[in-house]
Amino acid sequence: MKQFLKFGAVGILNTLISVVAYNILVLIGLNYIISNISGYTLGVLNSYYWNKNWVFKSGSKRNGLFLKFIAVNVISLGFNTLFLYILVDTLNFHSVISQLIATVIGMIINFVLNKKWAFESKESSSA
Repeated sequence: MKQFLKFGAVGILNTLISVVAYNILVLIGLNYIISNISGYTLGVLNSYYWNKNWVFKSGSKRNGLFLKFIAVNVISLGFNTLFLYILVDTLNFHSVISQLIATVIGMIINFVLNKKWAFESKESSSA
């Protein structure tokens, strides 16, 4: 349970970083898709650091961890951006509201893939 709470805390911080960066970039006139990818990338960098060193405490023994983590986040970003595009360009939702909805969808996908694949543990865990 402690690991799950840590993952949630990191997720909140990542989301704040992503949302703030997205909104700043949109406000200065950058395209919402580019803003989304840029904000998401900042959140991913933060996420990797904290998940590797604090949440899952993965040592250097797992060389494929970074590649798995990046793959999970590319998949999550793909879904996030797809839903953002659908909400803004197809359903005409406001870009900020759409980004929040897309972020929730991406977070669910991200958590499941990280837990089941990227940071999988050979030993049984209570998270």
